[in-house]
Amino acid sequence: MDHFRFFEGLSFSVAVWGVQMIAYHGFALWFEWLDRAGNGAAFKVRAIERMSYREMLPRVLFNQTFVLLPAMGITQALGLAYYGSTQITIMGFVASVIGLTIGHDIVQYIAHRIVLHEPTNMRKFGHALHHTTRASRAISACYMSAEDFFLEIVCPYLIPLILIGGGGTNFIFHALIVSAGAFGGVYEHSGYDFGLLLRKETGWRWMLGKMLSTEAHGFHHTRGNVSFSDGFGSSNICDTVFKTRWDLVPLRERPTDTTRTV
Repeated sequence: MDHFRFFEGLSFSVAVWGVQMIAYHGFALWFEWLDRAGNGAAFKVRAIERMSYREMLPRVLFNQTFVLLPAMGITQALGLAYYGSTQITIMGFVASVIGLTIGHDIVQYIAHRIVLHEPTNMRKFGHALHHTTRASRAISACYMSAEDFFLEIVCPYLIPLILIGGGGTNFIFHALIVSAGAFGGVYEHSGYDFGLLLRKETGWRWMLGKMLSTEAHGFHHTRGNVSFSDGFGSSNICDTVFKTRWDLVPLRERPTDTTRTV
């Protein structure tokens, strides 16, 4: 931590959380600016939310401050993550990223499909609240009940982190991980799809367009029973293996009225 004297005296997990908040709200405000200025309209694929940024913000901040932050602090206090060496090799970085990506996919799929989308749990754990949004305003990524936030956001982040050994105390590594996660969440819920035009091309441009696609999570919000963990930045393993990926489920099996699935 010699190169990060600003964070001396702070709990390491609090410093990482701070970076995550800067990234999340910085990206969310950028997408909000795109909405208000009309810039990027060619990539806006879903109609803007009825609820405003200001209306969603208090619940988002509550979840991040009173659910995520304590969970990260407890994880550090128990010696499960955010401890150990500040050094990380290139191979260690790559292996950790792969482990976190696959782990996130698995944990989120279990929490999202098996727990939250179980009919009696939709309202019990408040996942229905998140489905009142249409994934068309970036900040709505964390607009959900506290229980839903813990199961769908906190657990898929912390459980894989613990399983790979806690990630050490290399600040750059943790900052990159939480910043990438923050961008992925707000982008999938922004209503924008930067791969839209590229998917009309062929070859590497088409592949890049697929990588930048937000179709999967958009279809999850509109159809309810598809794409529980696949999407931008995901390994897509679970939805592919269990054939719940949006493009593997026949259209007639997808409810068109989201309220009937919540």
